[in-house]
Amino acid sequence: MKLKTAFLYSDAYLTYNLRDDHPLQQKRLKMVYRLLDACGVLDTNGGPVEWIEPTPCTEEALLEVHTPDFVDAVQRAGGEQSQSTSYRRRYGIGPGDTPAFPGMFDAARLYCGGTVDAARLVLNGYDSAFNVAGGLHHAHPDRAAGFCTFNDCALGIHELLRGGCERVAYIDIDAHHGDGVQACFYSDPRVLTVSLHESGQSLYPGTGFPGEIGAPGAEGASVNLPYYRYTSDDVWHEAFDAVIPDVLARFNADAYVFQFGADAHYGDPLAHLMLTSRGWMRAVEKLFTLAAGKPIVITGGGGYNIRTVARLWTMVMAHAAGIALPEVVPTAYADEYGIPRLHDTDTMPPVADDLRIEGRNYARARVKELREYLAL
Repeated sequence: MKLKTAFLYSDAYLTYNLRDDHPLQQKRLKMVYRLLDACGVLDTNGGPVEWIEPTPCTEEALLEVHTPDFVDAVQRAGGEQSQSTSYRRRYGIGPGDTPAFPGMFDAARLYCGGTVDAARLVLNGYDSAFNVAGGLHHAHPDRAAGFCTFNDCALGIHELLRGGCERVAYIDIDAHHGDGVQACFYSDPRVLTVSLHESGQSLYPGTGFPGEIGAPGAEGASVNLPYYRYTSDDVWHEAFDAVIPDVLARFNADAYVFQFGADAHYGDPLAHLMLTSRGWMRAVEKLFTLAAGKPIVITGGGGYNIRTVARLWTMVMAHAAGIALPEVVPTAYADEYGIPRLHDTDTMPPVADDLRIEGRNYARARVKELREYLAL
């Protein structure tokens, strides 16, 4: 079946540059764009996916999610006005995970605008739209965090609600808990936030446990499925299958927002989950099946092995468009970036048997706990 879908990208996305040595390297975004083009996926090269340049979101849209003083702080941090270190720290703006940089406000507005644009596209006839720079899910209403300045996911959800969707489901498979999106909608029964992530016992931001199910009046609208470190494909999917289809069926969303962080892959340097490319893509495919027939906004997210990001997000876009790509990457691209095939070519590091057993037991216990909290 032919699907109408779009890919939002601009070279201006690369201006979101936290530091040259920062783990978040936005050249990964251009690698995805170039690989899609090399594979003939984009309409720039005769493919079926429309490439669309994003537009910056308005300050008015930012204020639907973020406090006025925080928005002002980001504007000042990225401008020429000097500020004290204590002032910046009050808003999570450096000198740690999310440092200030010249043009910070405009760069952050642009990636947010891409997700808002994607929401508008799916409200107007597109089956899906992928903002490759989106998925910055740690930003809170009043502060930056975890490499994220503004929360584009929350902005996209607001756009869907404003556009007539009564119930929106947000599903996040990043290795890190989607704490910022959860915080934005913890009291809103119209928005289901689902996060499948490495346990906060071993990974930033230290949140996302089964008992976090929503504020009074919105119980059950927040769903968290944490995994033990070193969890591999089989355990991850066993837990997914035991909870997520039931949760999504019960909520019955009008539209979906997917956060497809690539850092649950075993090759990621910042997290400890052990999904293979095929196991990770199986999760993507399941989510598209569960959301079939509904508008879908797709965002990127984490992913700090840039070659892994390029492979996985290229396959996401192709799947969204209903395209079967060859396994072998076009020669010119493969030679330039050292990516010969879309799926893994190296061997996953071995996991000790006791860790595998502990991971399975942990996942099964969290599933039991979560089903009880949610009365599934």
